[in-house]
Amino acid sequence: MVMKASLSFTNYPNLKIGFSTQNFQKFMKLNVGNLSELIDYAFSEGYQFIMIRDDYAELSDSECVALAEYAKKCDIEVIYEIHKNPLDKSYMNVFEKALRNTALFGEPGIIRTIVSKSEFDNDPLKKGWTESEFLRLTKICDDCTAVANKKNIKFVVENFNEAFFGDGQSYFGLADLITNTQGTGIQFDISNPFRNTSREKADPDRVEQYLNSNAKRWITTHLKTIVDGEVQSVLTDNPIPIERIIKLMGIHCINWVAIELPGEKDKDHCYNNHATSIKYLKDIGILK
Repeated sequence: MVMKASLSFTNYPNLKIGFSTQNFQKFMKLNVGNLSELIDYAFSEGYQFIMIRDDYAELSDSECVALAEYAKKCDIEVIYEIHKNPLDKSYMNVFEKALRNTALFGEPGIIRTIVSKSEFDNDPLKKGWTESEFLRLTKICDDCTAVANKKNIKFVVENFNEAFFGDGQSYFGLADLITNTQGTGIQFDISNPFRNTSREKADPDRVEQYLNSNAKRWITTHLKTIVDGEVQSVLTDNPIPIERIIKLMGIHCINWVAIELPGEKDKDHCYNNHATSIKYLKDIGILK
């Protein structure tokens, strides 16, 4: 296995580029063999980390140990992602197993989950959390953050379909959650606040200002692109231009930048979409 020259950010050498294994889920089952292949791919292409997307924390202890050892051998960091929102009834069972798995992967010690989903599924008009949901959610996030901190793990939530900003009375959004929790981190998805699936599309300038003011809570970033509210198969321009996101991350020393693309059923298409996206980042001068 031959490694290409390591990908690096032109103006911010401390930033690291990686990708989510979610990009490959449609044709790859979650197992040691397939994830090892993606670790090989990350190494050979010059990435510094991957995000293992294990929706319900189904990887066993022994599988995580094997993957952790292989990733360390390849000098690839692993961030662990689950896809279960804190207000879902089965969330805590998934979180507890995921926390154990995250610890097995060692540094950087980051566990991410989506922050909303099931509580919105049956109400298409719902913009954000009700007050009672919001109070429960802040308590759960504080509890998860405290437990994770004891294990030297950062607990981060990703903005999903909830409104980014609430009105403070009839509904609450992500910004309210971060303000009212004690240390819960943000994995910022650069497109979700502006997607057609968002319960209330946010103003890009306001989101950018918010991130700049709350950078201490901002831990990781998902890069993907939307056009007219729909996710694109490769990275292009975005409502908040990628250049501005990277500049903010560089200024505030937020190190982990992961490419997240829609899954493709064809393996070659997945790899080609990654290559096209990396080329785009190089063409606009972000990567070298």
